[in-house]
Amino acid sequence: MRDLKLTDDNRISFKNGDFELVDGENRMKQQIQVGLKILKGDWILDWRKGVDYIGGLRAYPDILKAQIKSAIQEVFGVDRVLKYEFNDSTEVYKVKCAVLSNGQEYPFEGVAGAI
Repeated sequence: MRDLKLTDDNRISFKNGDFELVDGENRMKQQIQVGLKILKGDWILDWRKGVDYIGGLRAYPDILKAQIKSAIQEVFGVDRVLKYEFNDSTEVYKVKCAVLSNGQEYPFEGVAGAI
């Protein structure tokens, strides 16, 4: 499965006037990162997608951690989340995990929260 490649500032990437595509491990990592930045209820195509950062912000950190892990699990190609670390000690939530896809382990490190 392929996806449109995004730049570091979340814009669609172009090369020689055409869309750039991303596949494999990079596609999966990109989709995890995008999934972690969607606020629950904000995506017009499926209001159930995303993470409830506002409702679970500081009041229910365990629920927020579970929602973030679930958002990672929902990405196409992710069979299971193996290792999972969530650091909320700063203003930015840092997520570090390893996912299993087709019997291979892929590391992921990123930032959770709205764009």
